[in-house]
Amino acid sequence: MKKAVIGIDVSFKEFHACFLLNGENARHKVVATRSFKNSEAGAEEMLKWVEKHNKLGLPVSYVMEATGCYYENLAYHLYEKGENVFVVLANRMKNYFRSFNIKTKTDKVDAKVIAKYGIERAIEPWEPMSVEYKSIRDLGRELLSLKKDMNRARNQLHAIKYSHKKAEMVKELKMEQIILYEKSIKLIKKEIKALVDADDDLKLKIDKLQTIPCIGFETAILIVSETNGFKLFKNIRQLVSYAGLDVSHNESGNHIGKSKISKRGNSRIRRVLFMPALSATVHNPSIKNLHERICERNPNIKRKGVVASMRKLLIFAYVVWKKDEAFQANYKWVA
Repeated sequence: MKKAVIGIDVSFKEFHACFLLNGENARHKVVATRSFKNSEAGAEEMLKWVEKHNKLGLPVSYVMEATGCYYENLAYHLYEKGENVFVVLANRMKNYFRSFNIKTKTDKVDAKVIAKYGIERAIEPWEPMSVEYKSIRDLGRELLSLKKDMNRARNQLHAIKYSHKKAEMVKELKMEQIILYEKSIKLIKKEIKALVDADDDLKLKIDKLQTIPCIGFETAILIVSETNGFKLFKNIRQLVSYAGLDVSHNESGNHIGKSKISKRGNSRIRRVLFMPALSATVHNPSIKNLHERICERNPNIKRKGVVASMRKLLIFAYVVWKKDEAFQANYKWVA
């Protein structure tokens, strides 16, 4: 069966497209390649270009790599036009690219490899976030960024106060900076709360997530927004992998290396789970027992217990959300 795929390599100013048709014995035919401006006009121009070269009238799949935020406008535009859009995570595409042992790296080559990936691999169609979830996610990410900057500024202020004859103006500017951070954080929290309160169904589900011991409002809303309401996953294993909390083993023959989490996933989820997990090792009985068992087996690496607690909290959140029920400590989830 013939298959038409447009591989798209997106950058800030432009994107490069490769029109590829599948063939026998992995001999795919490049119909055409061309670059376009990364704008709405460029996207429309590409659609006309595809229509012109699609002589057989085949259904067309548009495959692109998730490169920062630069792919988003194009992906949304194509989706709104009713096109089949597929977005591949950057690390998957990077590993696929390595398999070809290609030493030349250009936008044209990248677009062709992305198109090949679209022909050879089964990919889930891309669906955009709802406007509400996207707004909450954007605000949540800015909240995390501001908190990080504020903590750094506070540490710097502490150092300034105890430095020898530090210029008073430097101290005043740093204090003003902290005040600005605090004001911005307060505004973002207020806006997030307003967005959640405006959606009765979301508010009810967030309230149920907060029945999990040590999961507060901010943690719940950040987890939900980063996972698009857990719509990205069919099971717990996919969720854990997405958060980078899956275990990566290092064993070969007689060699047994250290096992650790992959960290190949959403770092923001790991960041928001760390402090709640620490608290849960004391105040959440289910996680406290898990933490103690792991620490007994690994007395010299107690951080393993905290990581396992983070993973367990995330699983609790997933189960509560999917079941749409309040947290039950003794509930057994069958995936």
